[in-house]
Amino acid sequence: MRKFRYDFLFVIGLMLTIGLMNVSANAGDDKIKRPKNMGILSVKTAPEAFPVRVNGQVVGMSGVSTPAEFYLAPGMHRVEIQGPNGQTFSKELEIRRNAKNCICIKIVEQNISRPCPYDVRVDGPDKVLEGDLITFAAFNAVTASETPLKYNWTVSPQAVRITSGQGTPSITVDTTGMGGQTVRAELDVWDGAYDANCRQRISVPTEVEKPKVPEAVRCDVFESRAFDDDKARFDNCVIELQNRPDSQLYIIVYQGTDRLSRTTNNADKLSKRTLDYLVKTRGVDPRRISIVNWGTRPTTSFEIWIIPPGAQPPVPQ
Repeated sequence: MRKFRYDFLFVIGLMLTIGLMNVSANAGDDKIKRPKNMGILSVKTAPEAFPVRVNGQVVGMSGVSTPAEFYLAPGMHRVEIQGPNGQTFSKELEIRRNAKNCICIKIVEQNISRPCPYDVRVDGPDKVLEGDLITFAAFNAVTASETPLKYNWTVSPQAVRITSGQGTPSITVDTTGMGGQTVRAELDVWDGAYDANCRQRISVPTEVEKPKVPEAVRCDVFESRAFDDDKARFDNCVIELQNRPDSQLYIIVYQGTDRLSRTTNNADKLSKRTLDYLVKTRGVDPRRISIVNWGTRPTTSFEIWIIPPGAQPPVPQ
């Protein structure tokens, strides 16, 4: 904010004047005769000249390096000096015969700075998963400020949707379909009074990660030799299944082509024995067990998988 201050010096002096009457004259103009029985108004301003009015009438410009002098009849006069930005110095002066009244004015420009009543920052998460809702929030660091602020939010890319909060210090943004992209929220904040110096635009990015696709986990692969040995291998995978309450146990049986596999270790017999052991002995819910036959191998074999929710079971290669 710019303001102007008037520093002035007002001097009344007595001097004799001679010559014919003139309305005004410059003090440095020796050719103009000074009138008798008049008073002199001497006006000097810095750093530039300004209009001088006496009793509402403009009588000339003030002097800068040399004062400008105006001859006035004795008596009370209202003197006004029009300064910058419409500001005016005015004073009632008594003009005396053969006396000089000096007005010296220095115009001092002052730049008065006021601290902004707001200093806003915007916070948001660095990363979220696709489908999550993001909250972006604005905080004013000037805690004592009572200035009401105005908030306007914009978000990008164009497909991003603000679900709530427009016009307030915080918004919520839906990230559905934004996986692998960066969502950016920009806040334009102002108060309508200090906008020229204080208005702020702040943007904050948030990375939206694509959700990880669950994958099936292979727990064990082994050849069936004796069922008691097979049980120990099953037990290890049952423990893993218990640690994943929502997962499924997916067991692949390969029929062996050797003699032992075609007789004692027949795939169908082993499948029934395996299911019976897991349900009756290990207490696994049969709805969490799938047993499939995937063809042949030299020796009857098992392949055991843990299938988490949303993951696809393996397919034959």
